Amino acid sequence: MRKRFLEYTPSELVGLSKRDFLDGIRASESRVVGAYVCPYAPNYLEKVSNLELAASFGADFITLEGLNPRRLQMPGLPSKNPQDDTPFKAKLQVEMGFDWSVPELKKLVGRPIGLILLVPKLKDSPFGPLYADSVYSPEMVEFVHMARFDFVALCGLDFDALIAAVEKTKSLVGDAMVIEAGIPHGPGVITGDYPPYNLRGVSTPEFVNRLAKAGADIVDIPAVGVAPGFTMDYVGKLVDAVHDGKALAAASIAHSVEGSDPVTVRRAAVDNKTCGVDLYNFAAGGVFESVALPEQLQEFCIAVKGRRHTFRRMCQSPLR
Repeated sequence: MRKRFLEYTPSELVGLSKRDFLDGIRASESRVVGAYVCPYAPNYLEKVSNLELAASFGADFITLEGLNPRRLQMPGLPSKNPQDDTPFKAKLQVEMGFDWSVPELKKLVGRPIGLILLVPKLKDSPFGPLYADSVYSPEMVEFVHMARFDFVALCGLDFDALIAAVEKTKSLVGDAMVIEAGIPHGPGVITGDYPPYNLRGVSTPEFVNRLAKAGADIVDIPAVGVAPGFTMDYVGKLVDAVHDGKALAAASIAHSVEGSDPVTVRRAAVDNKTCGVDLYNFAAGGVFESVALPEQLQEFCIAVKGRRHTFRRMCQSPLR
């Protein structure tokens, strides 16, 4: 039976169809929170993976970034081959978490899991080594689909390249996997004429509408206050443009806002909910750029979905 995303148990969440995934978010009325997790940075808590930490503090789904999908790694979990952990446990007391499968990780935490693929500018190389193993290509999309990720998130800095990637991804996976795409925040780098002088040019109503019509089921937009000039009025226009294209709007709580203070986090939650966004992506900038501070993630979840839904998500066993 189809129901709100908020009401699915952990074992139900890991087996959702694309339609149930999207309809469940829509029916939850701006109360679904996802968390970014970057496995290439240290685990926040000893002997606990950042995946487990995010799930335990209220996240409804997890988005992995900077991950090599051909050899999964999740520090804080024991590697399937104990020898992979030996050099690190002896001096650093870190388990490297090599070679878990996506279905195993989903079962471990009881959450849907997706992956970011970087879409580089046309005729350009991707920026930064973090995404060297997770660059978009049609072959990589097919691999991600076969690996049983629930969704793929296409991110980059070039409008035309992103739209082309969404169209190709839609032709490859159809309705078999959720497609998320967009520019969730400013670039943090200067390459040629990017970023634009007016940072509202990072994401425009025309662009997000084109992404939705190209086949994106969820369109990422910078949240209110995340990038300079992203006022409630402007983000509201972005949300309207996404909805006009028949997609869901995801506000990215990023650019260090996620690592600020409880008052700022709660303000971001209420302001963006007021703008009509459908769901939120809480980014990974805590004390490392690996996972949000757990108490900040919890504060945000309580602000948008209350204690009842937040605590139930935190407390239910993955076996439920």
